[in-house]
Amino acid sequence: MKNLIVICTFLIGLIIAFSCNKENNPSEENGIIEFKCINPFSTNSKSNSKLIFSNPLLTGDTTKTIMTSLKFAIGDVWVSRGEVKVGEPDTLEWIKLTSVTNTSHKLFEDYSFPSKEIPAGDYKSIKTTFRNIWYRQVKLFSDTTVAYELLETMGSSSNPCDSNDTSWAKTNYFGPGGNHILADNGKFQLASEGEKVNGFKIESGKKTKISWRLGAGVTEPCINYLLDLNGNRIWDCGIDDLYDECPPNMQYMWDFVVEYD
Repeated sequence: MKNLIVICTFLIGLIIAFSCNKENNPSEENGIIEFKCINPFSTNSKSNSKLIFSNPLLTGDTTKTIMTSLKFAIGDVWVSRGEVKVGEPDTLEWIKLTSVTNTSHKLFEDYSFPSKEIPAGDYKSIKTTFRNIWYRQVKLFSDTTVAYELLETMGSSSNPCDSNDTSWAKTNYFGPGGNHILADNGKFQLASEGEKVNGFKIESGKKTKISWRLGAGVTEPCINYLLDLNGNRIWDCGIDDLYDECPPNMQYMWDFVVEYD
């Protein structure tokens, strides 16, 4: 009987110790996600952003430039184990990676998000928000010391726009089927089939790195032709227009690369 009491006491102690350890170490079932933005064809875009206090005059009816970066206001980023699918409503459970909603415009490559501990499992979707207005940064093709910052909207360069606009564009939902938005009926609608995330794993006690790449990893930048439609030699958002000549291997605006530590 004495031995039985000792054994029971020992087992109870083990159970209590295990329970306490589990409570004190909730990260046992969690992993780390590190989310960052990459601009593969950015070289001097950071220095350009400090130099552009006002745009120089355009060189003529058509000004040939090289795109170096994009300046966005990325508000928040979420991930989900659910899958975004065309024709279905957004009933997914989302985990927010950002602690504070950003409202400032930054170069894409300047965005950094703190690592976050989230539950382990298979994840299939990413959600992001953008402010409606953004800026395209380009350099003059004939003189790369001359740089421009072109105000645009998420609709197009020819949409009416206002630099004081604080509205948000439609949320982007990335999944295995591509990039989606919510249509007016509240259901997912495909926006770009190629801008997809093929899913990723979060493993207990390990780190998963997600790189959101501008230009889908292509290192050669696009040539942008700025069209001065009103002839005043100033870039006027909502009036002037542009067209691109991008490398043949640049088929999509974004992609996601997954790495595991």
